[in-house]
Amino acid sequence: MVSNLRGLCTRSICREPSSQEYWQDSKTIRAEVHLLVITIPTRRLFWEDPYGREFDATVLKVDANKVVLDQTCFYPRGGGQTADLGQIQGVRVVGVEKDDASDIIHMLEKEASFKMGEKVHGVIDWNRRHRIMKLHSAAHIVYYIMQQVFGENCKPASSGLLDDQKERTDYWFRDKVDQEKLKKVEEEANKIIEEGRVIAAWTDQDGESRFWKMDPFPVMACAGTHVKNSREIGGISVQRGKKPGKGKERIEISLSE
Repeated sequence: MVSNLRGLCTRSICREPSSQEYWQDSKTIRAEVHLLVITIPTRRLFWEDPYGREFDATVLKVDANKVVLDQTCFYPRGGGQTADLGQIQGVRVVGVEKDDASDIIHMLEKEASFKMGEKVHGVIDWNRRHRIMKLHSAAHIVYYIMQQVFGENCKPASSGLLDDQKERTDYWFRDKVDQEKLKKVEEEANKIIEEGRVIAAWTDQDGESRFWKMDPFPVMACAGTHVKNSREIGGISVQRGKKPGKGKERIEISLSE
């Protein structure tokens, strides 16, 4: 696609094209530029700066209450993490999802009044996002400590569900959860959190794969939003939740208020 565009540009520089060549080349350029535009994914500002609260963007697509922007701070639902909420041009955003083309679709509470090509301003619900960031980082810490305390076979049975109230993950368990061991998990997690360890999150060269790391734990694949330091999480509570099924136990993490 790029080579064709370069070739057309080269011909235009070298000599004046005929009317037929101009028409054919113009159609090709328009078609190829159109393809380039629709295949560029929404710029993920929430990865570049998870602490960003407001942003300006250009509207790329509008379909009733569904809006696609060229860039966004709104995290879309995925990997167990619920979507961000907030406003675009003063209209409430009630849902955010990613489609197969890597576009991020913002669902508004009513039909959008703005049109394709217009500039808009977005604001996320920062207090909600910040709590989710804390809980998400805490969930990874608890995951590794669960394996240390209950053994390496204690693996997640689901991707979990994370919102601003709790992080819930189902683990495989042969026997009923030992409450004393679970209390130890909570204590060890809070001890590590209080130490103020640096948390890193980055994107791989492909631009889509994301990773999380906090010493002494190994790297974990994760596309969610996280805090930069464990002390930012504050204290957490680790509890046994409602039993999800045979051979499983639900572990719930909440922030200590």
